[in-house]
Amino acid sequence: MSTSFATSPDSGHSGPCTPPRGQAHLVHSFAYNDHFLLGPFRHKSEFRNFLDVHPPEGVPDKPSREIESFLPLANNVAKFIKDRDFPNRPTLVFRNTEHISPNDHVTDTMCKPDITAAFEDDWNNNNSVVPWPFIRLAGKKASAGKTEDDQKRKAMSYLHYLLLARPDLYVAQGFLSSSDNVKFLFGIGGEGIRQFDVEWDDPDLNNLLYAFIYRLYEPGERFADPSYTETKPDKETTATYTIKITYQGRTKECPGFYPVYARNPFTTRTHVLSNPNFKVEGNDLTVFKDQFCQVERRFAELRILNEYVHQPERVPGVVVAAYGETIKPPMSQERCKYRLGLGESGSTFASIPTLSKVLETLFDVLEVLRYLRLHRKVLHRDISSGNVLYVENSSKRSPPPNTVSVSPAQEAETNGLPLCYVKYLLGLSSNPLETSMLLVDFNLAEHLDPDKKTQMYRTGTPLFIARAVERGGPVPPDFARVPGIPNSPDRYADVHPDRVKKFPSSNKKFIFDPEETADNEFHGMWRHELEHDAESVFWLLLYWAVVAQPENMDKEMIDTGSWAYLNGNHKSRELLIRSLPMHIVPGELHSFYDPLRPLIKDLAAILVIDSHWLPASDPRRDRYYITEAFQRLILDFMIKNRGEKFMEHPVEKTFRKPRSIDWGL
Repeated sequence: MSTSFATSPDSGHSGPCTPPRGQAHLVHSFAYNDHFLLGPFRHKSEFRNFLDVHPPEGVPDKPSREIESFLPLANNVAKFIKDRDFPNRPTLVFRNTEHISPNDHVTDTMCKPDITAAFEDDWNNNNSVVPWPFIRLAGKKASAGKTEDDQKRKAMSYLHYLLLARPDLYVAQGFLSSSDNVKFLFGIGGEGIRQFDVEWDDPDLNNLLYAFIYRLYEPGERFADPSYTETKPDKETTATYTIKITYQGRTKECPGFYPVYARNPFTTRTHVLSNPNFKVEGNDLTVFKDQFCQVERRFAELRILNEYVHQPERVPGVVVAAYGETIKPPMSQERCKYRLGLGESGSTFASIPTLSKVLETLFDVLEVLRYLRLHRKVLHRDISSGNVLYVENSSKRSPPPNTVSVSPAQEAETNGLPLCYVKYLLGLSSNPLETSMLLVDFNLAEHLDPDKKTQMYRTGTPLFIARAVERGGPVPPDFARVPGIPNSPDRYADVHPDRVKKFPSSNKKFIFDPEETADNEFHGMWRHELEHDAESVFWLLLYWAVVAQPENMDKEMIDTGSWAYLNGNHKSRELLIRSLPMHIVPGELHSFYDPLRPLIKDLAAILVIDSHWLPASDPRRDRYYITEAFQRLILDFMIKNRGEKFMEHPVEKTFRKPRSIDWGL
């Protein structure tokens, strides 16, 4: 089972990078899952062995032990450890913080741990708040009116957010204190949560607490990643890390990296850190991405990028990998930490400042996806708001024209530019390879090797994942109107005569009746394809359009029902797709963006019927068709609305919010 704690608009983004302050973060919620529970420690000896700490004589105790005395006892033990074992370090201080949200979390969560522990130098002047990157422990005190399971899940959510805030930790520590006992909790990155219950009258409570707090002072290499060698406060980014790597056979210290993204602490545990000005041996190394992946998984991201995407030459608009390393976490048997160093960074899709730039970026995403599928035999398979970045000063990073090749198999059929970004089509650049888009995070990408087994498992980011991918097969057919093949703008036809020939414009529409389908049951093989990545691009546009708040304009709340459908499962989004071609509910978009509604309707209409059910002779069944139709519709819209106020007006850095949503956690 799973339980979600509502926070704010969710995204599954996992790419580099937003600027440290002044940009919108996409907060995602903690979703409790029974699979996170790794089982309790059965005996005190097992608990002590896990911590690998042996208490000395004379550990402080309290004659009266209860829930209210736990905080003073913890502080007494913490001071005892400091005086005895770490006299040159600051004292670890536990404080009641149940009404205060710690600041500067990488996800902007507003959750409020009841008890927070941090070193005394890290508390601010009024001793009530400490930034998330410097929190050592986040605990929960049981309150009346809630079930034990609810209390426990809340306590676990604090471990979730603590691991997200601390890329340097392998293990986050917390607790849940109640009238009966205290539960010591450990959130193990990439694995899950373990606990140990101790009754208040247990004579060993103070000694067990000593071992527990000792690891907050000294995590060691089992509880913390030793490659994170230093954490510094920073006025601009709150905290920066120095990361030790082995580069070309030599150890290098990489200072000044700040967290910009974190996700999935108990599964793939992804952290992205950035330092836009850092170089190593004269080469740009501006982003680190740490991610836990299954050991010996078929495709590693570094290999995908270096051996398939950027061979025989670099593909502009796709991130370049500058460094890669595998780290074995001490408490994981099935996962390794893969560290990828990247030479480029940008702003997340959600922070793109205007609609015109959003549409430019989406057109270019579709263009590079089809190029990679056709000429590199690579599918990205995880298009989301964090994996599509926006880069200013695009002319400085663009290669010379005509420096990308076609695959030998497609050479005879390619008549026109194999890769052409939208600035060239709009007359904004003389270089067809200039783009402000940067596609990142190829961790789930697949190289379509005919000699290898097809990857059949579902993959993608919730909210952006294609409906068919989420359900693991084609979307069931329904009675609907299938639109004709969109017209091709003249400039597009001049540059891509081969595409226009393959998909000739047609006003031919037809009514699809599932009763007339020879076989409306799915029996055959199915796989993730280009058309599914193209559908993710649609969800990306719809998401931006829904949350965008125009600068200096009236605040308008998002329609609650529409928000629920957008954030729902494939069934909810299937209903949304079927309704969008007919109408868009008031409140889905800010009224300023009413002129965008026709484009959203036209794009949704392309997706109403899964191509699997169309006749084999229909060009709309081709795997490249949805990409083609989307590009024609987006380009035509941009040309017809160029210079319009709604296209160029900037958006605020904070998002619109749905009505009647509880934003606290």
